[in-house]
Amino acid sequence: MREQAREARITLGSKSYNLDTTLDREQFGKVEAMCQNLYRHLAPASDHEKRLVLGWMVMAYKLQQAEEKLSLLLEKYQFPAVTGESGGDRR
Repeated sequence: MREQAREARITLGSKSYNLDTTLDREQFGKVEAMCQNLYRHLAPASDHEKRLVLGWMVMAYKLQQAEEKLSLLLEKYQFPAVTGESGGDRR
């Protein structure tokens, strides 16, 4: 069953964006707070677009770190690594 998307609004700096999301309000609020916090801490002198790109890169880096840590934990407990790179179905 596919979840129903709803429209949500997020403000970063002085710009607001309307997004379609399947996250519930609590989940979206947590993601929104994390994005706003990250945006505030990125080189305030940079233009808006550059700050968005830098934020995206920081989040991609954090995701990569989390994937590496998860892979190490899975290996430690004898589970095969689960990454999107192998292309194989792990069922």
